[in-house]
Amino acid sequence: MSVLDPRELQASPLADLHALAAELGLEGFRRLRKEELIDQIVQAQGGTPASVDDDDRGDGETALYGDAASEADEPESDYRAPGAFEDDAEDLHESSASEAPRDYQEPMPNWEQEGESKEEEEEEPEPADAEPEREEDVRSGVLDVLPNGSGFIRAEPYRHSRDDVYVSPAQIRRCELRPGDEVAGPVRPPRRNERHPSLVRVATVNGVDADAPSERPRFDKLTASWPTERLAGPGALSDAPYGKGSRVAVGGPPGAGATYLLREATKVLRDRHPDLQVIVVLAGVRPEEEADWADLGAEVAGGGYDGSFDEQAQVAELAVQRAKRSVEAGSDVVVVVDSLDALPPSTARRVFGAGRNTSEAGSLTILASTGTAAEPHRMATTHVTLDPREGDQTRIAAGSGTLRRDLLR
Repeated sequence: MSVLDPRELQASPLADLHALAAELGLEGFRRLRKEELIDQIVQAQGGTPASVDDDDRGDGETALYGDAASEADEPESDYRAPGAFEDDAEDLHESSASEAPRDYQEPMPNWEQEGESKEEEEEEPEPADAEPEREEDVRSGVLDVLPNGSGFIRAEPYRHSRDDVYVSPAQIRRCELRPGDEVAGPVRPPRRNERHPSLVRVATVNGVDADAPSERPRFDKLTASWPTERLAGPGALSDAPYGKGSRVAVGGPPGAGATYLLREATKVLRDRHPDLQVIVVLAGVRPEEEADWADLGAEVAGGGYDGSFDEQAQVAELAVQRAKRSVEAGSDVVVVVDSLDALPPSTARRVFGAGRNTSEAGSLTILASTGTAAEPHRMATTHVTLDPREGDQTRIAAGSGTLRRDLLR
């Protein structure tokens, strides 16, 4: 582990310093003042504490300038470490209500009283015989990163809940975590004024030891290529095949059978391609259909028409972020969305546009019902338009088809 810059530690909130000290195994760190704690952390990493640097200065320089010299050169209040927030207090909150989108809001942020004065710390020291905090359990889940740099391990599939685990910005930066990463580690219970438990340290990221992070590509930098490996599909889609990395848009008026067709496609994928990771995202479906999707055995997230509009958008975005992290690792993932037209236009564009086959890693296939929206069909590699059903028959309208069908094998 590289030695952290003492100035960057000075710009970090006390909660992050405590988490780092616990990770380094320092004893009695909660009874130390912030400056003393920083010296201990730097020394534990093999660096030179700032206090030693001050002692090495010549007596003449100290007598001439005093402590004010260092403060004038590097004023603590103006210093901003690389990647630090404009306001350190932001680190202590989940997000600012005025800046964060509604789909990232939480009931109440975790608080850590960084602004306590030294006098207050001296008035209420922890007892000398106090036992160190007990690590309650180990949690794992998908990481959701908020606009202010902090994050939460989601306890429920891709949606926020009271059991979510807070992850500090320092932990996210240090382990180079990305939204959608599968994160695991020991967790401590919430302290006073906190609503969520907090991650003590990052143990694993996507099943790999966090202390030995491997180089991984970024999804947006991967080269998109046409799908070449055909995926099995229901008989109704025999004239409109698709493969790994396809963007499949299934549209039509209400009652045409788009949801039914997506469920049939999901069944075939589960039976014929057990190696695929299949995620089903529901947005604005009928409440009765939620149980139908759950019976398929796939991972289901989202909800019905009566659910929160913003929460369903958040679920869809985080599910796609999780799929991207798997693709970066070389896996093939299918995300089924019912229905794309129930999401905000910007979210729908990002979700559907994420589908692609990559030359360097895995593939992300998107199967989505689109209602009567035209834009997804323009961006699709396989576009299917359904005519109103007669009886139990699902009819594909003329003009449906697959781009570069000749490449599918």
